[in-house]
Parts: sequence; structure tokens; C-alpha cells
Amino acid sequence: MKNIFIAIIFLFSATALTQEKIKFNFPNEDLSKIIEIYSKATGTKFVVDSTVRGKISLYNSNDISLEEAYNQLSEAMALNGFAIIKKDDYSLVRNARSAQRDGVEVTTTLPSVRPQRMATWIVTLKYISSDELNRQMSRLMNSSYGEVQSVGSKNQLIITDFTSTLNRIAEIIKTLDQPADSSLKKIIEENKINHKKIADAYLERKTTKKLKSENKSNEITDKKDDDQK
Repeated sequence: MKNIFIAIIFLFSATALTQEKIKFNFPNEDLSKIIEIYSKATGTKFVVDSTVRGKISLYNSNDISLEEAYNQLSEAMALNGFAIIKKDDYSLVRNARSAQRDGVEVTTTLPSVRPQRMATWIVTLKYISSDELNRQMSRLMNSSYGEVQSVGSKNQLIITDFTSTLNRIAEIIKTLDQPADSSLKKIIEENKINHKKIADAYLERKTTKKLKSENKSNEITDKKDDDQK
């Protein structure tokens, strides 16, 4: 009964965020001021780090839902290098580089892009090596605020970054983590065989040439011995 009651409250809260509207138009406004306005409108408690400062602009000609307001606020802060971390009964706002080690969401399922937030995504690769992918694509996968680590023993990548970046990386992995084409495999195998044949032929030729040289040397030595006699 208690679980049903909690589910009803959660559903009511989610619906309220979607339906209730708020004026959210801020040309060149302080971040702290916008956080304060959103906090009062939703009853959300925020703990804001002292490093969170600066001005942003959000333009909405019409009132928007509280959910959309939160999405826009999270994206604006991400653009300025700040992240919102949801705790038990409050939200923490701090520098994104610090946020990645401050209890961010950890999941094996690709997080949704919105609301924009820091998260750790653990992805298991099927066909390509996690170490090789991390080595070859580290510049492309790493951002200013995130990090990528490879766990070679499990062929996994542990990626911490903003959710928009995680979804971009997911597209890269989806494209690269594919089984090798059968025709390509055949070509590679044929090339391996051909290279082996060439190597064997080279060694055989080199060995034959060496034997001929040794035989010729022996013949010259034998002739000298005969002449001396």
C-alpha cells in the first residue's frame, strides 16, 4: 500500500512539472538568480557551489512547463561548464570537472539526453577491443569535462561526461562496434596466406643461395688442396 502511495505521488509530481507553466525569459541574467527563481517556482532545494557564477540568456516568448524550464536551465549550465547533481532531497550545482567524482548517476543503459547532466555510462563492446578503441579514439571521445577509461579484462568502456556527449559517443561506438565483413575477412586471410607464401619463398631462395655459395667455396678449397698436392 505504501509503495502504491509513493508511486501516485511521483506520478502527480511528474504531471505537475509537465502541466504547470512558468515565465522563463532571461536576457543576460545571473545564473544564481535563475536558479533561485526556478527553486521558488518548484520548491526544489539547491546547494550551489561558490564557483558557480556568470550570466546566461534564455529566451522564451511564451510561458513554458517546469520540466522544460529545468531542461533549459541544465543545458545552459552545461554550456558554461556547470552540472546539476540530484541528491536525496536537494540538487547540487557545481563545476562539471568536480561533479564527475561527486556521486553522479552510474548506469549500463545509455542515459537520455535531457535533462542535461553528468553521468557515468558503462558500455560493453561486442566485436572490437575496448583498449584499442580508447587508444585510437580518445581525442574524439574525450571532452573538456569528461573522461574515458577502458577495462580490457571485461572489454568495457567507463565513460563519464554530460549526457549529450554520452549520446554522441554512443553513435560512434554503434558505427564501429560491428562484426567484420565476411568478404573483408576473406581478403585478410588470403593476404595472410600470400604473405606467408612470399616469406617462405624468400627464405627458400635465401637458403638455396647460401647453400650454393657454401658449395662453391668448398669446391674452391678442394681445388686448392689438389693443386698443392
